[in-house]
Amino acid sequence: MECSLSGTPPSARAYFKSADWLWDPIPAAPVLDPQSSAMVELLQQEYHGANLWKFGVTLRGPEQITTTTPRYTIDFAMVPEWGSSPFGSDTMPIPDGTPVPPGSDGHVAIADPTTNQTYNLWRATNQAGQWKASWGARAELDGDGREPRGTSSTGSGLARFAAVVRVAEIASGHIPHALFFSTDMAAPHTDFRYPAPRSDGSNPAGVATPIPEGARIQLNPDIDLDAISGMTAFEKTVAKALQTYGAYCGDNGGARMAFMFEFEGGTEPGATYMAAGASVDAFEMTHIPWGQLRVLAAWNGL
Repeated sequence: MECSLSGTPPSARAYFKSADWLWDPIPAAPVLDPQSSAMVELLQQEYHGANLWKFGVTLRGPEQITTTTPRYTIDFAMVPEWGSSPFGSDTMPIPDGTPVPPGSDGHVAIADPTTNQTYNLWRATNQAGQWKASWGARAELDGDGREPRGTSSTGSGLARFAAVVRVAEIASGHIPHALFFSTDMAAPHTDFRYPAPRSDGSNPAGVATPIPEGARIQLNPDIDLDAISGMTAFEKTVAKALQTYGAYCGDNGGARMAFMFEFEGGTEPGATYMAAGASVDAFEMTHIPWGQLRVLAAWNGL
C-alpha cells in the first residue's frame, strides 16, 4: 500500500479503506508533470460534462446488502473469449428493483459486506431476472480500490465503485474523495501510472500530448469559487472537490472530460442533481475554470 499523506482516519473511509489515492487530499505545492501545461491546454478544450443519467452508475452500498439479499450468477458475454468469470464462483447480491442506467455502458456496482467484496459490472442487463454483463471485476471492500489483473469494469482497472460522485454528496455539498473522468485524449495503453493497474487508452482525439490513465489532475486551489458569477451549487461542489482531492483519468471516452456520477433514477437527470442546478443529463459545467487545471507528476504530489 502506498503511504498516506493526510492521516485520514480509516473510520472516515466508507469503503476501500486502503485506497489512499482516493481519500487523501492533495498536498500543498505538489510536483507537476513536466507536460502539465501542454496537457491542460488540451483538457480545457471542448466538453466537460457530468454523466448523471444515461451513462451514470447504479450504486448499492454495504448498508443496502444483507444475508437475505437475492444473489445471482452473472452471465458474462466475454467468457470464454476473455477467460473465466471475473467473479470466480461468487454470486452477486442485487436488491430487488435495482435499475440499470439506460446508456450503453450499463454500469452497476454493489458493495457486499457479507463477502467483503465489491462487484462491478460493465454493460449490465436484467432480462426477466437473469443478470448479464459484458465484463466486470471484484475488488475487496476494505482494499485499495484497484481491480485484479485479468478483470476490469473500467479501462484503467480502478474499481467502478470508487470515485463516483454520490447523490448524497451533491445533496450535502461535500465530496470527500477524488473523482473519476474519462477522456478522448487518454494516452496509448502502454502509458499509465499508479493507481491505475492497466490502461485501455488509445488517444482517439489524436492529440499531441495525451494524458496517461491513472494521472491525477487538480483545479488550482487558490481560485475563489464564490467570486465566479453564475456558478451553480452543483458546479461549486464539484469544483471544491477538484481543488482538494482532484480527479483521476480512468477511461477512454468520447468527450474531452466526462465525470462519473451515481444514477439517481426518477426524473432525468435526477431530482437531487436538478435541485443543485444540473438541469440536464450530461450537464456541461461551464462555470468551472478548466484552464486552471494542473496535472500531478504522481498521485501523492511528490
